[in-house]
Amino acid sequence: MRWLILLLFTFPIFGSYVGNPASPAIMNMGIFSGPSPFFKFTSGYLADYTSNKGFSSCDANGKADEVQTFHNFGIHSQMATASAIFVERFEFFGAAGGSKEHAKWDNNPSYQDVIKIVQDFDSSYTFSWGLGCKAILIKWWQTYLGADFTYFDIPANHQSYFKFLNRLNLQLEPEKQTFSMREWQFSLGLSSRLWIFTPYGGVTYLNSKLHIHSSDDVPSLYYKNAENFGYFYGLTLSLTGRFHVNFERRVRDEFAYSLAGIAVF
Repeated sequence: MRWLILLLFTFPIFGSYVGNPASPAIMNMGIFSGPSPFFKFTSGYLADYTSNKGFSSCDANGKADEVQTFHNFGIHSQMATASAIFVERFEFFGAAGGSKEHAKWDNNPSYQDVIKIVQDFDSSYTFSWGLGCKAILIKWWQTYLGADFTYFDIPANHQSYFKFLNRLNLQLEPEKQTFSMREWQFSLGLSSRLWIFTPYGGVTYLNSKLHIHSSDDVPSLYYKNAENFGYFYGLTLSLTGRFHVNFERRVRDEFAYSLAGIAVF
């Protein structure tokens, strides 16, 4: 199959937003907690645009499957974030908000593609959430080596669905098939602070799965990301240590842009 489905997703989560590996250290001044190194709380907003997650068809056990109705998946999400930072080394974070999917396919399908096409797709902003942790492994002057783990989930919702042609390819009204997505990601990155600027970059390992739920006529369909390893880079702008703006780009395992604003308390 050469059908492409592009979905847009804002936020992280995750969606696999990584963030600055040095964030537990550079967020060193709270609005209420001052320069205390023991505990800080943050809240913020994250917008993540993922144009291509590169899914490939598989069975329920993750084994490759030749039946491919589409290849690419993107998401657009907007979420509120919160985290707790301990001793400027460890950060535990979570996010919740809405995600909206957007889809289209190849302009030049073959006949074999046409008889298996998605007849309809619709999506609206639905609930999504994520959580994770971050740790600074090594610190040398203003340079940091950090690692983090993130989990992200978009539960099934009747407002977002696929419609496929039925098995007999008759002009009958197909049933709506809802879908859900789950993923986890491990990242390792390096960053270095230069005045109010902290550029960073690193590598990721992403495991992402999409499940299109069955209907009476069409069985369940499963997809997983074709590329597990990717890399990311970004820049954090710190204002007085209390407010931070982060720009990020992720490529290879997915193609995404992120913008985050964070306040430290």
